Amino acid sequence: MRRVDQAIRVLVGGVCLRAELQDRLGLSGGAMARLLDAMTREELVSQRLFASGQTRYGVLRLTPQGMNLAVALGCQMRKSEWDILAERHNAERNPKHAFAVLLFAYQARRRGWEVTVCPPVAHPRFAPDVLVEKEAEQVYVEVEVYAHKNRRNEYSNVWVRKWITQNQAQGRVAVCTMNPVRLKNILEYLRPRFSGVGTELATLAKRPESDLWLERW
Repeated sequence: MRRVDQAIRVLVGGVCLRAELQDRLGLSGGAMARLLDAMTREELVSQRLFASGQTRYGVLRLTPQGMNLAVALGCQMRKSEWDILAERHNAERNPKHAFAVLLFAYQARRRGWEVTVCPPVAHPRFAPDVLVEKEAEQVYVEVEVYAHKNRRNEYSNVWVRKWITQNQAQGRVAVCTMNPVRLKNILEYLRPRFSGVGTELATLAKRPESDLWLERW
């Protein structure tokens, strides 16, 4: 099977990070660049670039031509995780947050977790970013892009109510941030009030052997 067809089969399954596609195909950086160049020339994919620390990531989406090829290959069609975020979490208005959700989903799958972006829940005020599941553990996770230091009026603050609701829904809180500093800032608020787990994307990217949760309390 040619590499382009293999890539289409991965992308049509919902994956959209270039780094994850590269991992799934087992390619070097140079081979991945050549494959993406070929797919771009054939107008099968489009790419949008984001940065996390010093690393640039590509978010890939199949074009109509790419979707047609997927149909011709007999692939089972699934919405891309970016499209799900666009529909349910305003990805086009908040692209930085959407990208962080995709990056967390990738890091979770690298560690053997099943991932659902924007999972359906019955609670009317509970809209988690991600559900991750592994063996007997099921965790709804909030992905936080900003530090949120100002917490004056605790019970009228939307951000604070989110954690209260998350704790009520699953008996603990779960947060992923962009880097260690932001995780530390948020945990200063969360630790005294709830039990939970926390992680951040910079360390997960540097230490692929690490547990998904860098903090448990």
